[in-house]
Amino acid sequence: MTLRDTIRRQLDLEDESRSLGVARYERSRPLPWRSPEDNPSVEEEANLPPGKHLIRLAIKPTAERIREWIADASSGKAGRRHSALGWMEMAEPEEVAYLAARVALNSSASQVSLQTAALSLGRAIIDHVEMVNFKQSNPAGYAGLMRQQHRITRGSQKRRTAIRKLLENESARVSIASRELLHLGMIALELLIEATGLFTEELVRKNKDRTYILRATEPVRKWLVDQHSRSALLSPILLPMIIRPKRWRSPSSGGYLRKLPGRGLVKSADPEYQARLRNADLTKVYEAVNHIQETPWRVNRKVLEVMRRVWDEGGLLGGLPAREDTPLPPIPPDMDVNEEAKANWKREAAAVHAANAALFSKRLSVQQQLWVAERFADEEAIWFPHSMDFRGRVYPIPTTGLQPQSDDPGKALLEFAHGKPVGPTGGYWLAVHIANLFGVDKVAFRDRVKWTYDHAAQLIDSAVDPLDGSRFWTTAEHPWMALAAAMDFAGFVAEGPAYVSRLPIPLDGSNSGLQHLSAMLKDPIGAAAVNLTPAAEPQDVYTRVAEAAQSVVEDSSDPDAAPWKGGKVNRKIAKRPTMTFAYSATRYGIQNMVLETLRELDAERTERGEAPYLEGADNYEAAKYLSHVLFQAIAEVVSAATQAMEWLKDVARVASRADVALTWTTPDGLPVTQANRVTVGSRLQVHWRGRRLDLTLLKDGSRIDGRRQTSAIAPNVVHSFDGAHLRAVARAAKAAGINSLGVIHDSFSTHATDTDRLVDILRETFADQYEPDVLSKLREEVIANLPPEWASSVPEPPNPGLLNLDQVRSSQYLFA
Repeated sequence: MTLRDTIRRQLDLEDESRSLGVARYERSRPLPWRSPEDNPSVEEEANLPPGKHLIRLAIKPTAERIREWIADASSGKAGRRHSALGWMEMAEPEEVAYLAARVALNSSASQVSLQTAALSLGRAIIDHVEMVNFKQSNPAGYAGLMRQQHRITRGSQKRRTAIRKLLENESARVSIASRELLHLGMIALELLIEATGLFTEELVRKNKDRTYILRATEPVRKWLVDQHSRSALLSPILLPMIIRPKRWRSPSSGGYLRKLPGRGLVKSADPEYQARLRNADLTKVYEAVNHIQETPWRVNRKVLEVMRRVWDEGGLLGGLPAREDTPLPPIPPDMDVNEEAKANWKREAAAVHAANAALFSKRLSVQQQLWVAERFADEEAIWFPHSMDFRGRVYPIPTTGLQPQSDDPGKALLEFAHGKPVGPTGGYWLAVHIANLFGVDKVAFRDRVKWTYDHAAQLIDSAVDPLDGSRFWTTAEHPWMALAAAMDFAGFVAEGPAYVSRLPIPLDGSNSGLQHLSAMLKDPIGAAAVNLTPAAEPQDVYTRVAEAAQSVVEDSSDPDAAPWKGGKVNRKIAKRPTMTFAYSATRYGIQNMVLETLRELDAERTERGEAPYLEGADNYEAAKYLSHVLFQAIAEVVSAATQAMEWLKDVARVASRADVALTWTTPDGLPVTQANRVTVGSRLQVHWRGRRLDLTLLKDGSRIDGRRQTSAIAPNVVHSFDGAHLRAVARAAKAAGINSLGVIHDSFSTHATDTDRLVDILRETFADQYEPDVLSKLREEVIANLPPEWASSVPEPPNPGLLNLDQVRSSQYLFA
C-alpha cells in the first residue's frame, strides 16, 4: 500500500470518527417517539448544550414578567384574583422561570399536549417548594439526601416516590388539588410565552382529536437544529491513527491530519492563555510530545483472542464484569402476608438493582475496548496523537476504548509494533515487571525476580493454556497485563535473550506528588520516605504513615479510637489519603477516602462470610475520627512537603487579594496559568426531580476566586512539574534511541532490553530538574505579574534542606 493510500484511509477514519460522534449525539436527543422517561440513554433536551443556553436566555425576562403578574394580581384592582397567586408566591420568580423554561423545552421536544406540559410544570414548582421546606425544617437530612441524589446518575419513578414519602414524613409536602396544579402550570407557561416569544401554543390533530401542544417557534426550532448539528460535530468518537500523527509545530496544529475544532496542543478555552502560548518558545515541548505520539503500537492479538472468548462466554474472569445482569431473588410465596419476608426481599432486590446498575459502565468499557481492538487488529502499526491539559500533563487524544493510558484490560490489548530481542538484561526487568503485576512490589528487585522464577511453571501454564489451565494469571492485581507478561515470559524461557519482545515494561514512581515536593525543597527526610535516596529495600511511605497513625491510636484514650486499636490502621487505609495529600487533600476528603476503603474491605469480608472490618463499629464515625489522625501523621512524615504546600497557598492568597491570576513557566518553557474566577452575578438554586441544580445568572464580570486559587495551587504546581519531567524523559529517550515509549504521568515503559537505559534517564532527568531553586523562580514569576505594591507581600519560600541530588541519580527504587 502506498503512502497516498494510507493517508486516504486515515482521512476516511477521521470522517468515520465524526460520523460516529454525530450518531452518538443524535441518539442522546429526545424525540416525540423517544423520551428520557422511556429510554435511559436519552438525555432531556434541557441537558444538552443548546437547551442549556436557551433556558438561560429565558430566565431573566420571564422572571420580570412573573413579578409584574404577581404585583397586578396582588394590587386589589377590580377583577378576579388569580387563584394561582398563592402558589406562585411560594417560590422566587427566577426559580419559577427556570422550571417553566425547562419544562417548556422538554415538552416541545416531546410534543406532549399543552395540558400535560402545564401539569408537569405545576408539579415541578410544587416539588421545588417541598424541597425548600425540607431544607428549612431539617438541614442535615436535606444535605444527606442531596449527597445521595448526586451519586445517582438517573432518577426513576420509584426513586421519586420514595422521596415524596420522605418529604411526607418530614411534613414538607404541600397539598394541592390537580385543578390548581394545572392552573399554576398554565399561568407560568403563559407568562413564559409572553415574556420570551420562544414558544407558542399550536392546535394539532392527534388520534382524530384536536389538541393544543407547546411548540418552539420557527426561529427557535431552526436555531436548535443548527446548534445541535454543531454540537454533534464537536463530539467525534476519536480513534487511533494508522499513520504517524502530524507533528506539533504550533499550539493549534498537530495530531490528526484534519484539524479538530477546539482541540489544540493545550486544552484551554482562555484566549489570553492561547495568545501567550503562541508567543512562547515551545521547541522542547513540541519535541517531547511529538516523540511520545510517534511511538508505534499494535493490538496484542493473543490477549484479544482470550479476552473475546471470556467476554463471549459471559465475562466474570480476570476482572471483567458479568455480561448479563444478576437476576432478582425469587419472590417469597407469602410476601403478601409476611411483612418480614417482604422487607427482606425488597432489601435483597435493591442490592441486586444497585449492583447491576454499577456494572453498566464497566460493560460499556469492555465492549468499546474489544470493538476498537478488533477494528485495528490487522494493522501493522497504530498511533495515538497526544495533547496536554493546562498544567502540561500529557494525554492521548483518543479516549474511547483502546489507548496507552487505559485500565488493565485496555493496556494489555496493546503492545509495541516493533519488537526487540530481550537481550542480556531484559529478562531481569521482565521478571521484575511480572512480580509487580502480582502485587509483589514492596520487596527488593532480587526478591521480585526470585518470586517470578519460583512461579515459572504457573506463568508458563497461564501462557500456554490461559483458560483451561490453572488460570494463575487471574490471581494477579492486574490480571490481563499479567497474562500478556506471562506469554512474553514463556517466549523468553523458550528462546532466551534472542526472544523478540513487544511487551511494554513499566516503571512507576513511588508517590509522585511527594517525590516532587521533597525534591523541590531538597528535603532528606521526605526524600528517604519516597525513594529519592538509595536504600537496600524499597521504602513505603504508605506503611510509614499507617504506623505513625496506629501509634497515635494505641496511645489514645478517646473512645472513638477504640475501633482502630489492634493494628486496624493498615497500609490500604492509609494509601489514598497519603497519595492525595500532595494534591491538597482536605481532612474531609480524607474522611471520605477512609470511609470508601472501609466499604471495600467490608464487601470483601462479606463475600468470605466474615464480620465487618471494624467488627460492627460505625464506619462513618470511625472514618471521621481517623481522618484527623491521618492528616497529622502524613504532615509529620513529610513535614517539608507540608511546608511547601502551605507556602504555595500563601503565594496564592497574595495574588488573589491583588486579583491577579497565577502564572509560572515549567523548566522546559511551557507557560501555565491558574485563573479560577468567581462569576459576578446572581446565583440560582432550583430543585428538579429530587436534585439540586446550582446556576449562575447575569454574568456581569469576573474576579479571581481566592478560595479555589488557594486550594488548587499545590496540586497544579506539582502536576506541572511532573509533566515537565515526563517531557524531559521523552526528549532524553529520543536522544538515546529509545523510540518506543509509553507514558502515564509518573509511569514510563519501553522494551525490556531498553529498560536499563530508561532507568538511568529517569534518575538523571529528575535530579537535573531540581538542581535549580524552582520555588524561588516561581516566586519571581508571580511577583513579576503583580502590581508593584503587592510584591513585598509574597513570602520567601521555605529554606531548602541538605538533600544531595546526586543521591537521586543512584536511587534504584526511584521508579520501580
